Amino acid sequence: SRRHAGAAPVYRRERWDTPDGDFIDVDFQDLPPGTPAHAVAPPLLVLFHGLEGSSRSHYAEAFAAHAAARGLAFAVPHFRGCSGALNLAPRAYHSGDHEEVGWILRRFQAVHAGPVLAAGVSLGGNALLRWAEEAGASAAQTVRAVAAVSAPLDLAAAGAAIGRGFN
Repeated sequence: SRRHAGAAPVYRRERWDTPDGDFIDVDFQDLPPGTPAHAVAPPLLVLFHGLEGSSRSHYAEAFAAHAAARGLAFAVPHFRGCSGALNLAPRAYHSGDHEEVGWILRRFQAVHAGPVLAAGVSLGGNALLRWAEEAGASAAQTVRAVAAVSAPLDLAAAGAAIGRGFN
């Protein structure tokens, strides 16, 4: 079910080769035609999806609508195995994969002229916060701001609750 008004976002997909010889797919929402030109590049909102999520998750589409309404560039990097394409290496994403999150954010920062803002939902939020913790003060050289939505802070307890059926 959709959580926003209007049409689903239209994405442009890029495949980024990773340092370990694999790839991740990144979906970009370009600014709509007629968006007023900025004197400088608009901020880029990067969304890290949750467990089994993607750029088509209801919350990702809501973030895309929010970004478009405010003239922000928007991108969803897919964790490995989540873009619909089989990855080459056996590495899968997990909550502690702050190194890949850091690589992704540094790449966005290198290719986007404006400020980079990062948000993560659920497991994506946990991984983003772990990156920010590990990066410490140097995180500000890569991103302007980070935010996490419904990020599990105690993964063992969260896993147990999911196993029991907490709904």
